[in-house]
Amino acid sequence: MAEALRCVVVLPTYEEAGNIAGMLERVLSCPAAPDVLVVDDSSPDGTGDIVRRVAAGHPDGRVRLLTRTTKDGLGAAYRAGFAHVLATGDHDVVVQMDADGSHPVEALPRMLAEVAAGADLVLGARYVPGGALDDAWPWYRKALSRGANVYARVLLRAPVADLTGGFKAWRAELLRSLDLTQLTAAGYAFQIQTTLAALERGARVREVPILFTERTHGTSKMSRAIIREAMGAVWRMRRHGPTGRPRREP
Repeated sequence: MAEALRCVVVLPTYEEAGNIAGMLERVLSCPAAPDVLVVDDSSPDGTGDIVRRVAAGHPDGRVRLLTRTTKDGLGAAYRAGFAHVLATGDHDVVVQMDADGSHPVEALPRMLAEVAAGADLVLGARYVPGGALDDAWPWYRKALSRGANVYARVLLRAPVADLTGGFKAWRAELLRSLDLTQLTAAGYAFQIQTTLAALERGARVREVPILFTERTHGTSKMSRAIIREAMGAVWRMRRHGPTGRPRREP
């Protein structure tokens, strides 16, 4: 049963002082009772200090902070967070989600139920029946998001509807089986790369519809450089698989 699964949510942060306290409150109040690991890239706005104060109010250790001294991309932050939680062996499920409130915590119990029912990876999906982008998004951002997803799905022939999403629940065994040191995308291409790697391993992947909303505080970390990296990474993955690099001969 989903209630028996030990779950940890990994939240990468950089300058999320306006969002992190509320996000932690939402996650901690979830019926699934997950632990939380915040991976902060030494945010100058005091994000880490806020996490420490919240953690002090939870002496049971449900909130932990991993501070990185280098800001070198979303992928690197997730790799560090995954390595940290997998090293302890304390959890059955590792969840990744945005710290800005865009991903609905309310969907987490259903995602965990899919894992309990046999899924290895569950995607919180925007582009399945019942999923959507918030109406607060302007049309051009919706078009960019949908277009990027179609671009990646078609080129990589991926049998999932939302390949570019970042709300995922991983069975810890599957995540541990991936060689994360070879999945080196820096930005949002990391989301594509990891899902593709799971599919290549024959993982049982399910999708749960979500409403993806606009952040209420701060600014998006998306940039032209990140978009360029993702577009190039997709072409490399089409040629060489999830790592984007030529495979070595045995």
